[in-house]
Amino acid sequence: IGQDRSFVELKRMALRAAASSSSVLVCGETGTGKELLVQSIHHASPRGSKPFVAQNCAALPETLLESILFGTIRGSFTGAENRPGLFELADGGTLFLDEINAMPPSLQVKLLRVLQERYIRRIGDSRVRPVDVRIMTAMNIDPWQAVQQGQLRE
Repeated sequence: IGQDRSFVELKRMALRAAASSSSVLVCGETGTGKELLVQSIHHASPRGSKPFVAQNCAALPETLLESILFGTIRGSFTGAENRPGLFELADGGTLFLDEINAMPPSLQVKLLRVLQERYIRRIGDSRVRPVDVRIMTAMNIDPWQAVQQGQLRE
């Protein structure tokens, strides 16, 4: 298996991705090892000794996913405490967002802002917090199909 041409090509692409600081999107069928590939890219990268934090975007409702990603401050809603989000927990390392196409469009806009501006704002907070996070994502359908179905912003 280690010498199969497609596997060798995948390893070559993964090493190239590890050497880059760019965001990564991995597409493949369910059960094909997308998260394992992303972890391998992270560990082979200069960020390899920093945190690797993973979140499945399909597993949670929008408001809960937003508070998990961005964090909260005490009093921002009933029961809210001061909690860092996954962006802060992954600072210096990698945040892996699985099933990115299941992320609601409003959160995709906020993710794009984090990628562009390199800061987050916890829910209910007026203060911005800088974050240095590499974003890696995965999904089990073709990206263009996800765009056409309205699951992914172009």
